[in-house]
Amino acid sequence: MVENGRHPGNDPLPWITQGVLDAEYKEYLLLAWLQKLKAEFKESRLYPALSDLIRKHKELGQLHAELLAGKERGSAVGLDLKRLRILRQTAGNHDGLDEYLETLIQRALPHLTLAIEEGKSLYDLIESQLEFTPVGIQPLRMDEGYLILTVGRNQRRSLRAYRFQKSRILHGGEAYLQLQLECVEERRTSRFEPAESVKWGLISKHRDLPQPATFHAHADWAVPLQHSLLPIARRKLLRELTRA
Repeated sequence: MVENGRHPGNDPLPWITQGVLDAEYKEYLLLAWLQKLKAEFKESRLYPALSDLIRKHKELGQLHAELLAGKERGSAVGLDLKRLRILRQTAGNHDGLDEYLETLIQRALPHLTLAIEEGKSLYDLIESQLEFTPVGIQPLRMDEGYLILTVGRNQRRSLRAYRFQKSRILHGGEAYLQLQLECVEERRTSRFEPAESVKWGLISKHRDLPQPATFHAHADWAVPLQHSLLPIARRKLLRELTRA
């Protein structure tokens, strides 16, 4: 369901101000958007749906805090959606916009919270089924290495090996870890081929990385790779590297 080519998933929040300013109608648009995201969850596709939900909840929460904190400065007369700020003036009576925003946010946040909980439950289920183990002796420096990802319960499994590189980036004055993944091998394998053998095969092919940090992630049952399994394995890998 769209409105002038926009829906609640677009960033940042144009659906709030586009078209008729009616909280009940905007709730209907939101529910239509959430229905599409929940359909993704039913297919075990977590991303980007879960990220969109969390971002939308954060945006509305920030807008709600701005709404409550700024009422003493006058009535709302407009929105700066880029900065998520409410424009106000003391002259005149524009309480209708404040009331509309308050009603819409109160209607929207519970729906988003329930959808996020549904997505997180799916995340926890997939993560609980994902075996994640270090392979062999790990080097002192854990900035580069391999993530070996295998999927399948029977003898024939799919294997993907990713070369990872960890780095630090600055954003807003804060330092964050960044993890880049590059698929360097994709093939069939067997449950009888240990991850240690895969590791040594990678070392022999890529001699510029003779002592790689290596981890093995395995799932018995297939879930969408790009939309669920790989993002979860990536987060587990990042946690391991953060502890190193």
